Amino acid sequence: MLMFISCREEIIPPGNPASNVNEPSLTRTGNSYIFSINADKITTSITDKTFLKTFRSKIYSVITDYSSGYVELEVKTSWNSVLYNEIFENDTRGTLTDIIGSRPEIIVVNFQNFTGKLRVTLSGSQ
Repeated sequence: MLMFISCREEIIPPGNPASNVNEPSLTRTGNSYIFSINADKITTSITDKTFLKTFRSKIYSVITDYSSGYVELEVKTSWNSVLYNEIFENDTRGTLTDIIGSRPEIIVVNFQNFTGKLRVTLSGSQ
């Protein structure tokens, strides 16, 4: 009598925030910065450099599967001048905002008991 037992592990593509709860995924290219997280009751503050060299950019933020708390996004210059600030307390279809005249060098993401999926894209624009 032969018995075969096997298990299948799901393959999750790279950059998919669903795989790691409360661990952000960061992607940087020459012209963009992407921050993604699948959060579960997270309370923390994350500060990161964007390394963008543009003085004209767009920030696009999306929250899905929201169930609690809030998240605050801030984009600053290297001199801590605030270029963008927004607080999200529910799902969004996406918010798009232009940042013109200053370089978006620092992003700060403040979570307060936040549960949901967040994706923020900063990209250079023409």
